[in-house]
Formats: sequence, C-alpha cells, structure tokens
Amino acid sequence: MPTYLITSATGRQGTSTAKVLLASAPNVHINALVRDINAPAAQALLALDANLHLFETKDLDKAMAGVSGVFINPFPDFTDVEGEAKFAASIIAAARAAGTVKSMVVSTVYGANVPCDASEYPFLSQYFASKAAAERVVRESGFAYTIIRPAFLMHNFIGPGVQYQFPDFPSSRVLKVSFPRDFGMAILAAEDVGLVAGAALLDPAAFNGHELDLFSERLTFDEIAKQMGEAVGEAVKAEYRTPEESREAMVALPAVQSQLWHPANPGRENDEFIKLGLPLTSFREFVRKEMSAIRRTLGLE
Repeated sequence: MPTYLITSATGRQGTSTAKVLLASAPNVHINALVRDINAPAAQALLALDANLHLFETKDLDKAMAGVSGVFINPFPDFTDVEGEAKFAASIIAAARAAGTVKSMVVSTVYGANVPCDASEYPFLSQYFASKAAAERVVRESGFAYTIIRPAFLMHNFIGPGVQYQFPDFPSSRVLKVSFPRDFGMAILAAEDVGLVAGAALLDPAAFNGHELDLFSERLTFDEIAKQMGEAVGEAVKAEYRTPEESREAMVALPAVQSQLWHPANPGRENDEFIKLGLPLTSFREFVRKEMSAIRRTLGLE
C-alpha cells in the first residue's frame, strides 16, 4: 500500500501529481498538504480519496506516516531568500523521523541553476536564489532525489495569474513583452510537472539524481499569439517593448526582469528528459483544451 506526500497539493502541479499517482494502481494512498481543507481544490482532492493535512509543522509528522515518496513544491517567500530551503528542510526532517521515505521530488523553476546578476535583476536573482537553496537542501538530503525545473507555465496566459505577466492582455488582446521577436521561449503545461513527478516517485531508481530542465517546446511570442488567436477565433497579437519601455515596465512588473534575462541565458535543451520517453503537452494542445478559459480571460464568454 504505497503512500505519497504531496505539498502545495491544491495547485496545478500538486493536483496533477496526485492524479498520476492515484491512477498508477488501486492501492495507492495520497497524503495532501493543503492550506485550507474547505477550499474547493482541497475538496476535489478529498473526492479522489486523498487524505488532507493542514500545511502546518505540527501536522507534518502525521502527514508523513508511512510515506515512501514526497513531492515538494515550495512556495516563494519574497521576504526570506532561505524560506523555501527552510520549508524543504522541515519536510526532510519529518521524512527522516518517519523512517519510511525513500525518495524526494522537488519542483523549482527553469533557470534556478544559472547565475543571475543581482545588481541588474534584483527580483529575479532573489527568486532564483530561493529556488536554488531548496534544490540544495533536497540534493544534500541523502534521499534518492529528482529536481524538476519547469519552464514558463502555459497557465500564465489565463485567469488571474495573467496580471503578473501581461496585465493589459485581457482588455487589449495584445501580449506585450520584452523578449526579442525571434526568441523562442521554453514553455510547459503545469500538469506535465505532475506527469514527470509522478513517474519519478513511482520509479525513483530510474530518476535518481536527474535534474530536469523541463519544457515541451520553444515558441516565439508571434507563434504563441497566433496559436491562441486560432483557438479562440479572435485576433491575438504580440508587441515588443523597446529597451526604454522595458526599463520603465520593470518598476511595476518585476516579471519583466525574466523576459530580459532569459534571451541571454536560454538554458539547456531537455535532451536528458527526452531520453526518459514521457510525452509532454504542446502549446497547440493546451490552447485547444483551455479554449473556454482563454475566452473568459479575454472577456469573450
């Protein structure tokens, strides 16, 4: 009766990991760490027969009982660069105390393992440093481990999260960015993190020590806008800021730092992941699946 612990379980990554594990065998059990047991996403996990535990240290030992594998998805702490590492350390301490845990999977972010100039990109540098610190704690834990570094998540184009990257998109249907026009951005469906995390927890020996820069494809923003427009039946465009506009935009939109940094640091290709043979969602597949959500984001429904 294998049991797995999933942190941040109500997010897209955590929920998809739970679904992959539950679908793998009829006797799998999921212990889900959640912030609000009554939240709709938590109740959806409960409906899948997951066991819910509050996201609190005092509940951690109970949540870890009998667990063989752990999925850690640390939430960013913008007030403490070591906050994510501290959280990961608390999970690892509970895992050691339980005595049953064999493996860990941690999800961080694409680029966390690449140096970032704090003087030029202060927000991004701290964000990456926080993620890298969590990676280090897991890497040095002594457990079999896998690190997943998800690229830009496709869900950033829909729902409330769009305000952090493209605040004018819902009203203008224009994706205004600081990327060069010819830059192919690495993108990933959030649910695919669960596909990989679930596979790693089910077969820790095959994934042990792998540090996977995870993305399904690279697309320019002209290509992204075109595919979104085709899916919703309305024109969607991309516009590209000048260097001066980008510097001004960084004041209100810290995420612009990422748009300026990534073209000079495009990251590794995902050859290591490709060898594992797991299929990932293309952007065209994503926009077809999420067509209604995109239309709602744009005020078309």
